[in-house]
Amino acid sequence: MKDTQQKSLSTTVSKLMKAIGQRQLAYVSPEAEVQEIISAFTKAEYARLVYVVDNEKRLSGVISLGNLSRHLFFHHCNKAIDNLHLISMATSETAADFIDRPTIAAHLSDSIDSVLDRMLSAGIKEIPVLDETEHLVGDLTLVDILQHCAMDIWK
Repeated sequence: MKDTQQKSLSTTVSKLMKAIGQRQLAYVSPEAEVQEIISAFTKAEYARLVYVVDNEKRLSGVISLGNLSRHLFFHHCNKAIDNLHLISMATSETAADFIDRPTIAAHLSDSIDSVLDRMLSAGIKEIPVLDETEHLVGDLTLVDILQHCAMDIWK
């Protein structure tokens, strides 16, 4: 079983993306306002991330649902937030203001094993996938990786 799992994890992101197929991504421009960001979340089924891309679909960053919620509902957050952070949260207006830092991404040529390491280390459940020219081409979730490994291990 371990050999099969290792084989599954050595697969490239590109091969797994082909197996998954294309799904609708939630994305906005860096200049998008809050309402547009919220709309992107609601239009993309099960989206936990909105991707911030330029006109050529090059990734500028991601906005997580959690980060957006913390910014919009900052008054419900932990009272120990410092004043500078509170001002930043209250004055955020565009997608560029809401981007999570740092942005962690996968590339089509990466192994699933290396992507999984980055995801688990960063505590993220969804990761943007970029081509060799840094254009957004899709995303991977932990569920995608679990399904991929399960198909190989328990078939």
